[in-house]
Amino acid sequence: MLCRRVSLDELHPALGGGAPETGLDIYCRGRTGLLADDGARWAVLILPGGGYERIAPAEGEPVALAFLAAGIQAFVLSYSVLPALWPRQFLEGAAALAWMRANAPELGFRPDQVAVCGFSAGGHLAGCLAGGYAEPLLNERLGLTPEQVRPDAAILGYPVVHEARYLDPLGGAEVLRPDRRVGPGHPPAFLWATVGDATVPVENTLDYAHALRARQVPFELHLFQDGPHAMGLADRESARDGAHYNAHAAAWHPLCIDWLKGRG
Repeated sequence: MLCRRVSLDELHPALGGGAPETGLDIYCRGRTGLLADDGARWAVLILPGGGYERIAPAEGEPVALAFLAAGIQAFVLSYSVLPALWPRQFLEGAAALAWMRANAPELGFRPDQVAVCGFSAGGHLAGCLAGGYAEPLLNERLGLTPEQVRPDAAILGYPVVHEARYLDPLGGAEVLRPDRRVGPGHPPAFLWATVGDATVPVENTLDYAHALRARQVPFELHLFQDGPHAMGLADRESARDGAHYNAHAAAWHPLCIDWLKGRG
């Protein structure tokens, strides 16, 4: 198994070193001669939440290990948080996707099977990457093309879409809404949330789904009745307390694995 951290300046020199806690953590199966070691796996870039104020641990490594157990190479981006302002996080996410693609043969996955998976604020970032991969800013600042950046699938868990209290400090909710970046080239999407989320209301997820539907982007949507915000995997191993353990809502992950592998 390959497990190491790649610094931001390794992802792209224009990013500089970043804060000490930033970087891309790799969780990849090695080549051991097994049938599945044919280089045709999916890879997923995981973007934990934390309100752009911190990186939530429960939405990072536990999620990566769950994807890895399902045969999907996993990467967790600890992106810059406040006081770093937008588009710093967007540039870091784009650089991570491009770096993953450039290193796909070595890391055992197909460069045309790279998904992005974000939770809460990380779901906002994932949505912006899925819809904004062709923004001129990425070429102007990083020299990246849309082909290098565009995710092949987008997985959004209880994403922040239009919650001003999280987006205004970055630069403005109306400017940063990912549902307004949805266009014909948006990758297929898997969305999930809980109706009981009192922190990021389910309307955020529903509005994103409406934008996908309006632009005829394929998507799958799962809403679970009960559960608070920031459930992550919602299983016993990763739940930070009893309220965040919900065996019913935990079904989102096997459903997501089936959906993702069905696209390969």
